[in-house]
Amino acid sequence: RENVKISSSPVKSTTSSIDVLGEVQEVGLKLAAKRDAKLIKAEERITDGILFYKFDFAINDGTHQLLQLCVNKGKVWSLDANTTEKRWSKREEMYNNILGSFLPKLAA
Repeated sequence: RENVKISSSPVKSTTSSIDVLGEVQEVGLKLAAKRDAKLIKAEERITDGILFYKFDFAINDGTHQLLQLCVNKGKVWSLDANTTEKRWSKREEMYNNILGSFLPKLAA
């Protein structure tokens, strides 16, 4: 039960940043409630002018999830990396590196 998934969905042309969802901690708490999860950490960073929200969840079904969201090129990008709590200590560094290196780039 290990997954790393990237997905994107179109957003309104006027939406240029993930902060339209609200402040990072507030968004994290809302997402945790929807997932029946505990929010361990919520943080934001800016890379190449793109604001990223990153969340660390302990889901009550025994899953540990990192979720990163951003808006770029008219899309909201979601990067989801998850594994079991049992394997989390072995995957945490790799998953954080994956999320930290992701930049949504589309060919013109």
